[in-house]
Amino acid sequence: MNTLGVLFRLTTFGESHGVALGSIIDGCPAGVPLTREHIQAALDRRRPGQSAITTARAEADQVEILSGVFEDKTLGTPIAAIVRNTNQRSQDYDKLKSEDRPGHADAVWRERYKHRDHRGGGRTSGRETLCRVIGGAIAEAYLARDLPQVRTVGWVSQVGDLVAAVPPAGVTRAQVDEHATRCADPAIREEMSRRILAAKEAGDSLGGSIDIRVEGLPVGLGEPIFGKLKALIAQALGSVGAVTGVVWGPPDLMERIAEPGKIFHSKKEMYGGIQGGLANGEPMQVRAYFKPPATLAEHAKGGRHDPCIMPRAVPVLEAMVSLVIADLVLQMNAFPHTA
Repeated sequence: MNTLGVLFRLTTFGESHGVALGSIIDGCPAGVPLTREHIQAALDRRRPGQSAITTARAEADQVEILSGVFEDKTLGTPIAAIVRNTNQRSQDYDKLKSEDRPGHADAVWRERYKHRDHRGGGRTSGRETLCRVIGGAIAEAYLARDLPQVRTVGWVSQVGDLVAAVPPAGVTRAQVDEHATRCADPAIREEMSRRILAAKEAGDSLGGSIDIRVEGLPVGLGEPIFGKLKALIAQALGSVGAVTGVVWGPPDLMERIAEPGKIFHSKKEMYGGIQGGLANGEPMQVRAYFKPPATLAEHAKGGRHDPCIMPRAVPVLEAMVSLVIADLVLQMNAFPHTA
């Protein structure tokens, strides 16, 4: 399954060391303002080699729009966009022809398909997420036209055992991007950087979490029962390789979950912006937990890998959330369920 969505659909293709990776977006309405620069700006936030705490792979990740856009507006036809790979070092992965990394998808993919591209992880590489960022950029262009009040912002909330303070309402992507860790807490982000660099030098890795806050969602967004907003968000975020858990609500929800119902339900913010599977008009809050990357020791030192995936994963998770919201907005407009 390489496609996400019902009406606003993203299909991704390509491998880490293949000719290119790309996205096909089907269902985006016509007339949405969209430029190559808009998509490129989103990719620039995810690209490798941004700082010392990320992979050293030097890819500019320049996007090419092949179809679906004319005179900087969408046509309503499928939008195809690709990013060509230009800085592969496939020889770094020769050992992976016969050796499986613990915790990675190597062994199960070999068992399932009997034939796979081991270079850089092939299709299971985190590089596939650039395709999701392309789709998310187009989804956000559509939302900017039809639902401009929606604002989606993510930040790194934990690295290892370092937990950041929650940023105030109204924090922007530009503020989050001011630091390489994409942590919005000035009191802890330098220590996060030091720990990530230490893990990189040791051939080790660190996990943690990313928080996403969405403001401006219309009340009732979502499809009850099997198309609940929280279920679709969980599916989208859970499809990102290193994500191991998703929790809705404020950061202290897991500590508050033991409260009696009379106390818990007296605080509307405890719902995380979702009730009955639908948006309730409050900011939607969600936290995704990441395991430490599975490329370790000599494999990590020999190749070019992120010792901590969260700083580059922030725009990926924002993209996944935006894709879900765009799809649900189209569904709500097409099937309003009113008498």
